[in-house]
Amino acid sequence: LLYTHAHAHFPLKKNKLSFFTKSKMAFYKDVTPDDVLELNRPTDGFLCPLSANSYGIEFIEFTIYDYESKAILFEVGRDNPPPIDMDNIDLNNMDENMYRKIKYEFSEDVLRLPFISTTLVFSVGDQPVEDFRMIERHYFRNQLVKSFDFTFGFCIPGSTNTWDALYALPPMDEGLISEMMANPYETHSDSFYFVGDKLIMHNKATYKYIAEDRAQAKRSYDGRGSKATAKGAKGAKYDSDEEGAPAKAGAKQAKGAKFAAQEDVWSKEEDYY
Repeated sequence: LLYTHAHAHFPLKKNKLSFFTKSKMAFYKDVTPDDVLELNRPTDGFLCPLSANSYGIEFIEFTIYDYESKAILFEVGRDNPPPIDMDNIDLNNMDENMYRKIKYEFSEDVLRLPFISTTLVFSVGDQPVEDFRMIERHYFRNQLVKSFDFTFGFCIPGSTNTWDALYALPPMDEGLISEMMANPYETHSDSFYFVGDKLIMHNKATYKYIAEDRAQAKRSYDGRGSKATAKGAKGAKYDSDEEGAPAKAGAKQAKGAKFAAQEDVWSKEEDYY
């Protein structure tokens, strides 16, 4: 049986990972979940190399949608690959940038939704994956906005899995929303994936929020379909050079494996600070 749970964390003042840079990824084997939970700003680079993913975990499809309306806000997958932004690729470090960074473009409505849901489809290699965990840290500039900590549990070798996550998003200060909209791609997230206490993946994302015309009934994301009626929206806006860095709570094991899933919805005090 597979059980999942999540916890929210408050930032600590001290950050022993502040010395990490791209040139010091050799130390990634020493990075623990507690270490990344102390981060209070985006990391300068990646805290582990691509080769750290020794379990063969591969993201296949990722969808973000409004929990209440089921309207799809973003989708990327093998049948709907993201375009590569060559202007933002460092050719001397092409792999790191292409496969582990994504740019999201969302309506400002996303910042005001009470709940956002995500669905991730992923596969694992020929080793069992125990205590699969993801810690996601969200920042505006160098300010920690919120943090999520998901424990996925056990994945059987060679399985394809689907995880559904529910993000409870308390009301944000309108001043902060205005700042986020006025400063595209200065909102960041770091997603760290662990098996036990071993860091195996680190992905990054930046965000741009688009103002809606309040006089128009139709929103910028209308017409992309919904989770209830369609597999995905081919017209979703995004500018990406990576397959996605999502957080998931709640799970389904594919290939006939029996499973159980448990979702936790956090209080406003736990979710946002």
